[in-house]
Formats: sequence, structure tokens, C-alpha cells
Amino acid sequence: MKHFLCVFVLLAFVLTSCSSSKPFTKEQLESSPTIEEIPPIEISEYILGFGDELEISMFRHEEMNRKIKILPDGKMQYPLVGNIRAEGLSVNQLKELLREGLLKYFVDPQIDINVTSTGSQKIFVLGEVNNPGIYQLEGPKTVIEAVSEAGGFTLDAKEKNVMLIRGAPSNPQPTILDIEAALKRTDMAQNVALQKWDIVYVPATTIANVERFFDRVWTMIPVRAGLMFWPGGR
Repeated sequence: MKHFLCVFVLLAFVLTSCSSSKPFTKEQLESSPTIEEIPPIEISEYILGFGDELEISMFRHEEMNRKIKILPDGKMQYPLVGNIRAEGLSVNQLKELLREGLLKYFVDPQIDINVTSTGSQKIFVLGEVNNPGIYQLEGPKTVIEAVSEAGGFTLDAKEKNVMLIRGAPSNPQPTILDIEAALKRTDMAQNVALQKWDIVYVPATTIANVERFFDRVWTMIPVRAGLMFWPGGR
């Protein structure tokens, strides 16, 4: 349940700089973060975690092919290499780690890894999408794919200022993404891969009143998430 509360803590942190009963001024809207002001997220690959199931194959060595699940301690075991801490690595980093371990036994080992399913990893897609709520991260997924799964943008969506919030509530890392550019000008650098517990927030063209915004979210998220109780009550 704490993750639901984190959503509102993070959004309040980013969206409000004055009393929630007052509308944004023109100056506040114009001074909102831009892509240039917020450092871009460097991680653009799917990050492995507990419960992920991997299909690992080695070119010309079928005896080394394995289906492996990352254990609760974040580790996995592969022949000749032994135990490896896979949690927190990208697929390419794990490939390189396996390759280095196998160089003792093979000449130029060529490893391929496919993520066949993921563990209990969820993301939030909120704001101006047709079906806001909580979604399962069932494999590598980008921001555009997550928005599509949530029913796509509404007519009021501001596609050039989609906010991705990542990290712990004590140190949220917001990034503004120009998804309009990704869709219309194929600027795929804006369409980053998601990690578990990421929040994708699609703002309206303008947010005239913060209090009205949170009233809308309060009534929307508990119902769609199937929650019968919300800490603190509403």
C-alpha cells in the first residue's frame, strides 16, 4: 500500500510549489522544468529483477542453453560460471558477465538472452490517459507502450511534457519526456524503457487548479486499482 501513497507524495512534490487551493500563475507554468533543465535518464534498457525468467542460449553450443529464473536473493546460476547476481543488471550487462565467465572454456562465446516473463513488477500510468491505473511490467516496456496499454492519450494530454518519476520517495528523479517528438519525428531517445515502480504522468495542456487535479486522482485511482480502502480515508 505504501507505493500508492508514494504516487501522491511524488506528484505533489513535483506539481505544487504553493497552496493547493490556488491555481497556477502564468509565471509558474512557464517556469516548469524542461528537458534541458532535468538530466535525462541514462538507463535505456530493461533492468532485471527478482522473478524474471530468462532464456539463455549460446551459439553453436546447445548444451549450454538454459531457462533460468532469478531467485529472491537476486541471483541466478549458470553452468561453468556459477552464481551471478543478475538483479539490477541490464540484459546486455548480464550477457557480458556470462561471456567473461565462459571465456575460460570457449573461444569467443556468443550469448543471447531473452526475457520470457517478469516477476511482480508494476508501474503507474496516471493523468491524461484513457485508462489510468497500475499495470504489470510483463517484460521490456517503453513509455509509449505503457501509454498505449493505458488506452492512449486523451484529447487534453500534453504529449510533449510527459513526466517520468523514478527512484525512492525521499529522492525522486523526475524527467520530462517529449513523447510527441517520439511519435511524430521518431525521436526514440525520448521513449525510454521503464523499470518497476516507475510513474508515468501525462499532464493536461494546462493544470488550472491543483486541488481539482488531486480530487480527480483520488476518485479515479482507488476504483481502477480495485482498492476497497485507502489509508487516511476519503
